[in-house]
Amino acid sequence: MATVQSAGELRRLVQLTEITRALRARFPDTPPQRIGLDAVAKLCKALVAARACRDCHDVRDDVLSIACLWDLASDDLEEQSDELLACLSAFISDMGHGGTRL
Repeated sequence: MATVQSAGELRRLVQLTEITRALRARFPDTPPQRIGLDAVAKLCKALVAARACRDCHDVRDDVLSIACLWDLASDDLEEQSDELLACLSAFISDMGHGGTRL
């Protein structure tokens, strides 16, 4: 069992848990190991389809931010930056990148 060393690490673990739970809730057949960009893109597509009433410009900006922040050299979700995890976690919880509830 890992010990959390700082508030930043705890926040990162919470964000990873939120993202993983959202993915497993919508796609239970997703393999438990590495979550890559393909799975995250599928999740974003499902979330956009489920929330058609959101402002299309905000959604576009959020999805583009996620795509731009993704590090293709290390395609595993756990290896991505804190900024990307915050952006993706906010998108999943139906918040904009700026942190305000839509």
